[in-house]
Amino acid sequence: MRGRSALAILLALLISVPVVGGTNSAMQAEEETGPCMDEPEQPCENQTVMYLWSNGQSRHWSHFNANETDNSPDNLLSQEKKSGVINIDQRFSMNPQLTKKLNMTLDGEVRIVLNIYLEGDWTNNDNNGPCTNDCDELNVTLWSGATAVITKHVPQVSSGWNTVTITHRIAEDQTLWDSSTANPAIQLEMKVKGDEQAGWLGTTQGTAANFSLRLSGDGQTRVELPIDPTSWEEGFQEDEAPMKSEETPGFLFVAAVATMTLAAVYLPNREKSESSRNRS
Repeated sequence: MRGRSALAILLALLISVPVVGGTNSAMQAEEETGPCMDEPEQPCENQTVMYLWSNGQSRHWSHFNANETDNSPDNLLSQEKKSGVINIDQRFSMNPQLTKKLNMTLDGEVRIVLNIYLEGDWTNNDNNGPCTNDCDELNVTLWSGATAVITKHVPQVSSGWNTVTITHRIAEDQTLWDSSTANPAIQLEMKVKGDEQAGWLGTTQGTAANFSLRLSGDGQTRVELPIDPTSWEEGFQEDEAPMKSEETPGFLFVAAVATMTLAAVYLPNREKSESSRNRS
């Protein structure tokens, strides 16, 4: 009987060893590859900054990878017009679309950093340029799907390069960003007017209109989002609650091994006891 009990216990130990080893191997593999490797353009534990990209012409997009091979070679998006109004209305929607549900930290800070070059006039009726009622100053909107998280009017810009920094605190109704309805985007709107004209002997008068955005190839233009660490916890991405302990594969396996061991020890003893009573 002792030999049979020892054999059952040894069998349980041998069966359980591969399970522990396999779990450790999986954890080590995940640590080596990192949590962002499968979807490098999606937000994850180590990627909470959204970057702005463009091909320099008609295609503009954003995502959470700091690298983009299709970005404009000079890392600039520019529009220029010698005379008249250039209408800037550029929306950098996340592409590929968001595939994860995000939990923003309540009262966490959104930080938008833009590097913008300006020439011309953009303020109406200030007697300091050609704008009358046909210009608009800079407006920046952060979108969560069809919901505007923040719209900021930015009049404090000047000719030449400007570093524009916009901050916003997440309100209670802005914490949950569902992947199906909250694809993030940044929209830039502005109307800049130029009045450059040819003068005598090849000279010019006035100033051309120019709007240029330095893209995220240098890491400066960006949107920092306060994505809460709970977004990466097990079960958050699922609509249902995490499995209970008795539903997990490990628990079921251990329970099965325990049952096998008990059967190996108890049943032979019971059979021997019943046999002894029958002989008596």
